[in-house]
Amino acid sequence: MVTHEELERLADTLFEKTEADELEIVVTSDNSALTRYANSRIHQNIGRMDNGLSIRAIFGKRIGSASTNSLSEDLALRALKRAETIAKHQREDPHFRGLPEKAEGGKEKSSSYVPSTANFTPEERADAVKKIIDHASRKGVDRVYGSFQNSEQGLFVANTNGIRKMEKITKACLTVTAIADWDNDRGFGWGEACSPDVNRIDPVAVAEVAVEKGLNNIDMSSVEPGEYTVVLEPLAVKSLLIYMGFMGFSSRAVQEQRSFLNGKFGKRIMHEEVNIRDDVGHEEMVGTTFDFEGVPKQRVDIIRDGVVNEVVYDSYTAGREEGKKSTGHALPMPNPSSPITMNLILDKGDMSTEEMVETTDKGILVTRFNYCGVVHPVKSILTGLTRDGTWLIEDGEVSKPLKNLRFTQNLTEAFSQLEGIGKEQKLFSFDYYPVFVLCPALKITNFNFTGGTEF
Repeated sequence: MVTHEELERLADTLFEKTEADELEIVVTSDNSALTRYANSRIHQNIGRMDNGLSIRAIFGKRIGSASTNSLSEDLALRALKRAETIAKHQREDPHFRGLPEKAEGGKEKSSSYVPSTANFTPEERADAVKKIIDHASRKGVDRVYGSFQNSEQGLFVANTNGIRKMEKITKACLTVTAIADWDNDRGFGWGEACSPDVNRIDPVAVAEVAVEKGLNNIDMSSVEPGEYTVVLEPLAVKSLLIYMGFMGFSSRAVQEQRSFLNGKFGKRIMHEEVNIRDDVGHEEMVGTTFDFEGVPKQRVDIIRDGVVNEVVYDSYTAGREEGKKSTGHALPMPNPSSPITMNLILDKGDMSTEEMVETTDKGILVTRFNYCGVVHPVKSILTGLTRDGTWLIEDGEVSKPLKNLRFTQNLTEAFSQLEGIGKEQKLFSFDYYPVFVLCPALKITNFNFTGGTEF
């Protein structure tokens, strides 16, 4: 990866050459490797090294940006001139308050970098996949699919107001899909693990979860759509939290009157045991300690004891409100999706998943959700499908596997109807944004399933 010294020299050059009143440069680096397997055979092994340079030039309240994936001085200077030219031809933005100033606070140093993860080899990934395949074969499952990825990611941010920061993180993610009955296209089970430390991922343990689910998911039945008590495993809860964040936890969404939190600050909208926060400082969380503007990430208690408390800001959205400051949640700017929650945490409770099942007369156990989509952000309504393991619960026991179901649910209502919160949290990564989620299982009453499937 590019060194800190090289980036400092590049910043010095760009700052010296610029004509802009203010200048910001953001460099992202990614060194990742991936092993994919299907039909219980490795079929792809790839590596990727890339850098991205984004430049934001400011003339008064006029903003221009340009980007390149080359860090050569010539191309960087060309991108600088392009950003300056764009800025000169822009209208002034009355809401823009300037680039962030250097600020203290937040977590001092990330604990999310583990050298063994960055240096994990193709041979080591292949050995892990072999253990997965061998375990599945011993259990009578001869087709497993998935991927094992390890990556080293760097972020460097510098601006002419004194911000200069660099940090690296690592991430390892393993997924396993077991198909216990290939001939009849059934018996699907899923296992997943994510950690900054690849040594904390046990491939056999992940495979065991997927295989067990697959073997117990063969003779599927159907149930009528309707409202059911559900036990959602952490992987399913992750999806609800991510989309809840997209629908309402951003100051931009609130300012644009499209958040389900609008008009509800200071009011209880969820069960009193619900505490949702964004906190990169949590010992199990992954992420850089600052955002893409170089602002330290602050802990933001979004829902506290079920009450709407606050949302996340970047410097631009903070500038639109009197007395507000960035909470350190900017994406590369300018960006219509910024700010976002990057390190979401749902506090754990005191129930095990087994206890949730045992205390349910009739309900549905859900492994995960897929194909989720926002129906109505202001009403926090989300739809999606269950996937890779859905079971009927009867008289406190998991009785039989079910064909997948479509849900359409008001998430605020769902989180108001809790009957239990899991006592163990699991970490998950979201591929499309730099988002991590740490969450437990949930037991929810009156969860609304609106349709069924034939698979």
